[in-house]
Amino acid sequence: MILYLNNGEQIRGDIIKSAVLRSDMPPIPVTLEAEIRADEAIVKKLSEGEILTVGGRSASSGDALRIIKSTRVENRLVQGKREMDAIQITAILDACHDIAFVRSRAIIKENGALSAIYRAAGATIKAVDADFPVPRFYCPIGDTPSFHIARALQEEGGIVRWKDGRLKFFRLPDLFRQKPIMELPENASDYVDSGFLERHEIPWFFSLNDTGGFVFGDQRKPRSVRFSPFMNSQRLRNMSRCLVQRKTSKINLSPVIVAGDLISYVGRDPLVVITAAHAFQSGTDGSGSNQFSRLWLGSLED
Repeated sequence: MILYLNNGEQIRGDIIKSAVLRSDMPPIPVTLEAEIRADEAIVKKLSEGEILTVGGRSASSGDALRIIKSTRVENRLVQGKREMDAIQITAILDACHDIAFVRSRAIIKENGALSAIYRAAGATIKAVDADFPVPRFYCPIGDTPSFHIARALQEEGGIVRWKDGRLKFFRLPDLFRQKPIMELPENASDYVDSGFLERHEIPWFFSLNDTGGFVFGDQRKPRSVRFSPFMNSQRLRNMSRCLVQRKTSKINLSPVIVAGDLISYVGRDPLVVITAAHAFQSGTDGSGSNQFSRLWLGSLED
């Protein structure tokens, strides 16, 4: 895994003890967790607020991540005769990192585009591919915008994912209309059945219209029930539509795979990547490094 410091200097692979780059489907879709052997010269460059770049052939071509947590672990290991400290860091996508902070001013918008909501919350993205208007968006003082953006995405029946330096919105059914990025054998992963949990954790919703009458969502399956105000029947149905995890697969390191990609399986319907975790672990006993990708994959519950 290639990491660059804010000054463009590449972090040597031999001092990266471990690193996990995750691509996911929340409003901030990329995160990094790493432990790096460090001396005094590099400690300040890995402090909270500093920028790391991951991937790409240079610091200007990868994804910029901002460190939000930095923990110094003293005397973690010995290299030769010199004791070496380590830095454990957590970083998130810099273009979206401000939406994770608690607000001191409220954000209230009606029929505002998703990209405009991101920018109002402090994100620096220029646009969202396949943008859409959000009928009502509000983030009160003391709340985090990322939570309310996730709710808006659920009401629209879709997700966002980060790929090739751009944020894109997908409605859940459209994820399965893509061309598969990879084919895997059926025995390459574990299959998960979770019908009992789905009944309890995926509710159907109802609301009230302007005259006080009931508006119902998807009632086809016996599930728990939730009330949601100011919703029409389409948005109520969207809120019960979700991805359900079906498989986990561990494959050779494939950092090009991101959340939202479609994976086909021999003899089964294709599944979409919910989370892709790309891991690097350096050997501590002379056994060399270990690199792999772990995929959490799901089907559409409609």
